[in-house]
Amino acid sequence: MLFATLRRKYGAKDLIVECNGTLPDLIENVSKILGESFIDEVYDKNRDRVKENIILMINGRNVRDMEKIEIRDGDAIAIFPPIAGGQPQRK
Repeated sequence: MLFATLRRKYGAKDLIVECNGTLPDLIENVSKILGESFIDEVYDKNRDRVKENIILMINGRNVRDMEKIEIRDGDAIAIFPPIAGGQPQRK
């Protein structure tokens, strides 16, 4: 599932994607559907880890809190872009 600006940018909410059980393979396969720029949205410049400002969750668990990342058939993956916006406080 894509949220907020990622959903608007790529015009997709939910995708069904096959992968070999690894996060890099999942992101690569999603980019084959949404375009190469998706990898740069999610991964750092070396493409070896998720950007600090991206929240990526597997079945409700942030991947940063997981010792071992294993993706299984039927897992729900949620990707949140950087949080920004809101209204400035009025005085």
